[in-house]
Amino acid sequence: MRARAQRERPELSAEERAAQVEAQAEMLVNRVRKNRKHRKKWAKREGVSCYRLYDRDIPEVPMSIDDYEGRLYASLASQRELSDEEADALGARWLEAVRVALEVPEGHAYLKLRKRQKGSAQYSRVDRAEERFEVNEAGLRFWVNLSDYLDTGLFLDHRLTREMVANEAKGKRFLNLFAYTGSFTVYAAAAGALSTTTVDSTPTYLRWAADNLALNELSAPHHELVRSDVGLYLDKARGEGAQFDLVVLDPPTFSNSKGAPTFDVRRHHAQLFEQLCRVMPRGGVLYFSNNARTFKLDDGLKRRWLIEELTDKTTPLDFSQRRAHRCWRCVLK
Repeated sequence: MRARAQRERPELSAEERAAQVEAQAEMLVNRVRKNRKHRKKWAKREGVSCYRLYDRDIPEVPMSIDDYEGRLYASLASQRELSDEEADALGARWLEAVRVALEVPEGHAYLKLRKRQKGSAQYSRVDRAEERFEVNEAGLRFWVNLSDYLDTGLFLDHRLTREMVANEAKGKRFLNLFAYTGSFTVYAAAAGALSTTTVDSTPTYLRWAADNLALNELSAPHHELVRSDVGLYLDKARGEGAQFDLVVLDPPTFSNSKGAPTFDVRRHHAQLFEQLCRVMPRGGVLYFSNNARTFKLDDGLKRRWLIEELTDKTTPLDFSQRRAHRCWRCVLK
C-alpha cells in the first residue's frame, strides 16, 4: 500500500520543490552546528583534527560531511528519483548552506556523488585539480586530496584501528595488504616495525604511500612498496620463504580490476586467510577489516585462528551512529 501511495503522490511544483530543498538545508545546518559544537570539544581533547561532522542523521538529507582541518568533504549517494545532475545540484545546495553557516572559505568545500561502482571504479580519478594538502593524525602527517577521487586518501573511521596496529608493531615484520595510500604502514613504521611491506595493485596509491612515508621521514630500504595483486603476492612471498608477524588485511568489498582476478570479500576472504597461514608464524597477528554491508566470517577459520571481533573498539565516536566497518583481530594458532 505504501509503494502505491508513493506512486500516486502528486509531483511537487518547481516552487514547492525549491522550498523543500531550502527547508532541508536549514535542518542540515542546524544539525551540523549542533554536532560541531560537541565534536570540536571531543576532537580537541582527543587530539583529532579530521573527523565526521554529519552522517545521514536526517533521513531527508542522505549526505555525509567530514571536516579535514577546516575543509569540508561531503559525499552524497545517487538518488533513484533524481538524475545524477539533479542529485549533484541538490547536494551542492546543501553543502553550500553548511559552508556559509560554518564560515568555511569558498573553494574549501568539496562534494562527491557516489554512484554504484564496479571493480576499481571507486578509486578512479574524477578530477585533476591536484589540490593535495597535509593533515595531522596522532602526530603523523598524511597527504589528502578532496577534489580528485571519490575517497580522500585517509579513511577516518580507521584511526583507532591504526593506533591498535601501531601498539603491536615495534620490532615486527609488518605486511599491509590492499594498502591504498599506506596509512597503516606509516603508523607501523613510526612505531618501530622491523620492516614493512606495502602491497597494492594501483600505482597511483603506491606513489601516494611512498609520499606519506617520505612526509614522515620514514623512507628506507626496509620499507618496501610492491605493486601486485594480493593473492599473487602471497603465493610469491611463500615461495621466497617470507614471514610476517603483523598483517593488516583491509580489502574492498568487490573488485574486478584490469589485469587482476575478480575479488569478492564474502567469497574469497577465507582463501586469503589460508594463504596468510603460510607466511606467518604461530602467534602472528592479523587485523582483518571490511565494509561489506552483509558479511559473515567463514566458520572454518576458527580451526586455525583465534578470532576476536573488535568492531565496537575500532569505531570512533564520530562514526558511532552508522557503522562504517567491521574489524577482527586474528591470532594464528
